[in-house]
Amino acid sequence: MRSVLSLSFILLFISTSIAQPSRSVSYETMLEVAEESLAANDYVNAIEWYDKAYKESKDKDLALNVAQLSFITRDYKKAQKAYERVLSRDKNNIYKEDRIMLAKSYKAQGLYREAIDAYEQFIVESEDEEMKAVARRDLTGIAGLSEFEENISTVLTFMDKKVNSRSAESGPEKGGDGALYFSSFMRKDVITLDSEEENYHSKIFMVKKDEEGKLEKPAPLYEGVNIPGYHVSHPAFSSDGRELYFTKAVLEGNEIIESKLCVSFASGGGWGPAQELNINGDYIIKNPSTGELFGNEVIFFSSNIEGGQGNFDLYYATKNNEGFDTPVNLGAVLNTSEDEVSPYYADGTLYFSSDGHPSMGGYDIYYSTWNGQSWTKPVNMGYVYNSSFDDLDFTINRDGSGGYLVSNRPDKNKKRLRSKTCCDDIYEFSIREIVIDLLALVTDDKGAPLMEATVDLVDETMGQDTLSKTNLAENSFNFLLEGDHSYEAVVSRAGYYPKTIKFNTVGIIDDYTVNKTIKLEPIPVKEPEPEKIVEVVKKNEAIRLKNIYYDFDDDKILTDAELDLNVILTVMNQYPDMVIELSSHTDSQGVSKYNENLSQRRAESAKNWLVERGIQSDRIVPVGYGEAVILNHCVNGVRCSDEEHRVNRRTEFKMISGPDTIEIIRGN
Repeated sequence: MRSVLSLSFILLFISTSIAQPSRSVSYETMLEVAEESLAANDYVNAIEWYDKAYKESKDKDLALNVAQLSFITRDYKKAQKAYERVLSRDKNNIYKEDRIMLAKSYKAQGLYREAIDAYEQFIVESEDEEMKAVARRDLTGIAGLSEFEENISTVLTFMDKKVNSRSAESGPEKGGDGALYFSSFMRKDVITLDSEEENYHSKIFMVKKDEEGKLEKPAPLYEGVNIPGYHVSHPAFSSDGRELYFTKAVLEGNEIIESKLCVSFASGGGWGPAQELNINGDYIIKNPSTGELFGNEVIFFSSNIEGGQGNFDLYYATKNNEGFDTPVNLGAVLNTSEDEVSPYYADGTLYFSSDGHPSMGGYDIYYSTWNGQSWTKPVNMGYVYNSSFDDLDFTINRDGSGGYLVSNRPDKNKKRLRSKTCCDDIYEFSIREIVIDLLALVTDDKGAPLMEATVDLVDETMGQDTLSKTNLAENSFNFLLEGDHSYEAVVSRAGYYPKTIKFNTVGIIDDYTVNKTIKLEPIPVKEPEPEKIVEVVKKNEAIRLKNIYYDFDDDKILTDAELDLNVILTVMNQYPDMVIELSSHTDSQGVSKYNENLSQRRAESAKNWLVERGIQSDRIVPVGYGEAVILNHCVNGVRCSDEEHRVNRRTEFKMISGPDTIEIIRGN
């Protein structure tokens, strides 16, 4: 079951950990605790204990459990590594149907090239037609990256730490009083259910700005709204600001088992007690937003009411004197077989998030307009608003100057709880009046457009984190810039040398585009490394070192000889109890006794080379055989060339003590 949870769905890292340290726990107990944690929807502990059990047994099914649960809890990097661990060793293609989740793990991190390869391999190998359709849809989203709106005039800012805690935030919306309302756990750590803590539920908070425009400390709404024992989230206001709608939910571990919509009415400068709406039923209902259809007040929401398009769909219910009419599904134009969530209505346009339409990654934000009779085909909001991560809970300020959204995308200001992408945070966006942007074109050294490049942009004036874009389908890149700032852009692509450019926006006071064309030089293709050969050598078996030769009547080590002497050095370090005989041979030229002395000097020379590099002297026995062992026809009295004689001027070695066999790795 697909269940990427966030506080839009109430993502909650709940721990019920066992007390004893893992090193004292048996493998069977590890599995038992992992299964119990999973049954309790305690994914965090389930991951931990499956991981421990896998390290004991190397059972691929346990690694697969780690991968699946890591993806659900949005630790995409851990999920990727676990899926790779399983699939890279799957020689019999047992886990081929899981490759789509590896592809999704890549896509969620913006690793689009890797995702494309994994999706395409899945489509070729899979027998699941339904999931192959999902893979094709995800590939369509990647292919459409170059067509999505750049939104250069939009500035997105990670909100102050007073709002964004280490845990999840959601549902930001401005009230009629100008304050920001949102939901949060406001925690610094993981929730542990076996502790005595009771007040761990998410609540709705309200935060205002002081006279200097700085955020004050957020304050939770009173218990009439933040109902004890429930997770309360996603505040939404009526057009007159006098009605506050929200979700109250009950969780079992990380799974929602009950979720209903409530309303609280303005009363005496505060809010009255919560009242459940009459449209609640035996289903999950969440994410309220008020609006208008056919001239009537309505409430939009997300629900898994039976009979929809699949999973969570968008619905509306028309307001009447007693409450609301029966919910109506918004139809197949907006809803898919996957999840549609967090609707928000403003001036005839419905904004929502979905993972069932082609997207940049997980949940993207879309919009559709109402023409009086029907909804238009949803449009992806594009860059800035969307990322490869989950982007949700889009709202607009009443004056249209900006708004808010929620995302689990990484940010340098993000306070990490379990992973960089586990938890949602609130981002504020605003629309620039003056737009300064960078338009970078990437080409090869001949000026031809170069696809699949990456541009990393750094604001050197602010020292901010790098903004990175990869364009698979085109060679153009667009970035929003600040006035009077200095920038550095690093352009890279596989197979090419990276290039760095520097520029600034000093003195620009009107709309302006900084145009840059960057040419990348190709990296020369290297020759493949020689194949390594493994030889198994027995005790007292002579091994000829083909590179250790000598000039005539000389005992100096030649440069080429060091290749094989390094082989001996490696082997002797690998087998510290090994003792070798290092033997040297001459050709037949010259006097026999002289040759015997010369070969002894050569053997000593090779030994000295090894001793100088740390090998103990008593582990090497140098022996000079002179011309006693000739390998070819060049014996005394036979005329031969120097090349033919050189074959006999050689060094060999053999084990005389130590292991019975050893392995030697040499190049061709």
